[in-house]
Amino acid sequence: MVMAISIDKEIKDKAFKRAKDDNLSISFVVRMLLSDYANGKIQIGTRLSDNFKAEVIEVDPETQKLMDRIVKKWNEKNK
Repeated sequence: MVMAISIDKEIKDKAFKRAKDDNLSISFVVRMLLSDYANGKIQIGTRLSDNFKAEVIEVDPETQKLMDRIVKKWNEKNK
């Protein structure tokens, strides 16, 4: 089966270089990753970065109520 996927150029270039350095083809790397994912050997998730900054943005009460309603609807929809 042939499949086309879009990958950010910077990520693609780094992956191709790493595969080449490891004497692997990029298609082998992708096949192994997809196989391991399909078989539950790897999990996809997020990781927090150490270099983030949180910022408090003051909003008026009306805007806060609107944001709260939107979050509530989103949470109910995604239970």
